[in-house]
Amino acid sequence: MSLKYGILGFLSKWEATGYDLKKEFDDFMSIFWHSHLSQIYPELGRLEQEEYITSCLLPQTGKPDKKIYAITDKGKQELITWLLSPPEAPKLKDSFLMQVSFMDNIPASEVIFQLKAYQKEREQRLAKMKHIFQERWESIRERNVMKSRILMSSAVVRRGLEQEIQYIRWCRDTIELVESCSALWSQDTDKSDLPEGEYIRFSDVEPLFRKYYGNLMED
Repeated sequence: MSLKYGILGFLSKWEATGYDLKKEFDDFMSIFWHSHLSQIYPELGRLEQEEYITSCLLPQTGKPDKKIYAITDKGKQELITWLLSPPEAPKLKDSFLMQVSFMDNIPASEVIFQLKAYQKEREQRLAKMKHIFQERWESIRERNVMKSRILMSSAVVRRGLEQEIQYIRWCRDTIELVESCSALWSQDTDKSDLPEGEYIRFSDVEPLFRKYYGNLMED
């Protein structure tokens, strides 16, 4: 559903081609929403059929005609109605967290490797976001224009940057925790051979857990 309103939101301020919209989704919108070209064009067709947007062909010399989309009054009203509606509760789907939940099934060294690889991926994502924001920042400064759309999109960028920084910090902290508690994996593997009393108890690792969680559990 949000793809529909994302398209209407972009078209509420300027006309655009399907390619223009895809670029926005790949750059700015990638902070919080992922969409493929194969999803955007069918959605544009549905929105046009429902008269939320219109399109026209712009002739080009030596190239195929360019299809330009624009929002209608009906589309603008639909967007405003959505903006004034209570937000839906987020439906979190994080495949990596699902994997992490069951990484007791692989060696601790492999857990650390996977966490480091994912940390690097998030660091690359953060660098990309900073680059996009820096380019837009310079463009805004050059034009010396400030608008409400720029203000609100900047708020979204800040949230996206914070989210990546927090994820990277979580990776680092979790790597440190696994390294400190790697003996747990050996215990699980050789559990049948351990005499009673040699099991690792929670009290043995509680200080590490307290450090890991910090003040997150406090009011």
